[in-house]
Amino acid sequence: MHRIFFIFFISLFLSVFYLLNRYVVSRLNFAIPDYPQLNILKTLYWSLFSTFFIGQFLERLQPHLITKIISGIGSFWLAWFMYIVLTVLFIDFIRLLNHYINFIPKGLFNGLFLVLSVLLLTLSTVIYGYFNARNATVKHVHINIKKTMVQPIKIALVSDLHIGAIVSNGKIKKMVEMINKEKPDLVLIAGDLVDHNPLFAIKDQVGNQFDQIQAPMGIYAITGNHEYIGDAEKSIAYFSKHAIKYLRDTMITVHNQIQIAGREDKQMGFVTGQKRKKIGEILLNVQPNLPLILMDHQPVEYEQAVANSIDLMVSGHTHKGQMWPMNYITKSVFENDYGLYQKGKTWFYTSNGFGTWGPPIRVGNRPEVVIIYLDGKK
Repeated sequence: MHRIFFIFFISLFLSVFYLLNRYVVSRLNFAIPDYPQLNILKTLYWSLFSTFFIGQFLERLQPHLITKIISGIGSFWLAWFMYIVLTVLFIDFIRLLNHYINFIPKGLFNGLFLVLSVLLLTLSTVIYGYFNARNATVKHVHINIKKTMVQPIKIALVSDLHIGAIVSNGKIKKMVEMINKEKPDLVLIAGDLVDHNPLFAIKDQVGNQFDQIQAPMGIYAITGNHEYIGDAEKSIAYFSKHAIKYLRDTMITVHNQIQIAGREDKQMGFVTGQKRKKIGEILLNVQPNLPLILMDHQPVEYEQAVANSIDLMVSGHTHKGQMWPMNYITKSVFENDYGLYQKGKTWFYTSNGFGTWGPPIRVGNRPEVVIIYLDGKK
């Protein structure tokens, strides 16, 4: 059943994606029907269209420089295409209004000037998004829980690094420097450490970057959906050799000061057929007097977290949409798609992530390292 659903979803996605591209090309034909190089433009357009899918296919194979190049071009194109579609839809909406109201000068929506304006406007948005995605920020969050603590604990939270063909040593080195500058007690990685294929991280030895993190209470990670899109066991085996401890439906007590529970991602059931444990099953040996943090990649099952007296649950996954206006979708799907949120006595934080999926572009939000100051009752 899962395989049939997956095939149906992919087929639907490809069909819609193809039809949207046909729509854009039809608008190009409408705007400049007599342009001498129109066929060249359309050939270039369809060539760019293919690079994303070729890149995604190559990323599942052995790492190679050509893969990074094609995947990079395809990922940029995906973002550019999205903003081209939105702009063309907006123009057609205005054209429709003009049909009834007639407030636009004749010929304004036709011609090479219009085509170039759309391309430059959307390309400028993508270029801005690229530099914005490289400009990560540190966000400081203060949380007081209803428990007595030996001392406050400073936590660095990151998620959605998506290490692979596009995100590699350069970006991760910058993240490590940002974390070390904050001098946290412990580091939490809330899933999607890899994009899907861990061979890129292994070949580039990205794991060495994590060995440079200075966190006396340790570095803890959980799986995300992208670990299970790829080879989760190979990813976990590699990064476990580099200072990272994975919590897979387990709980640990650190320095007799704090308890950290980590859940397998929901995607595990779809891929392996095995269900992840319920929160209560993970917490069988919980010490109710100690602070309790739950890591769950996707910000879901909040009621379970509250019912099991979780003090703080941290998640990622949403990217806060990554590129406007996708944030409106994540906001409608998740109870808390970004930031700090309280339900009952439980605090929740959803990070928009440090890396990017697909296009290395962010519009409407910046990647973040979250520094959480966890303190008890006074």
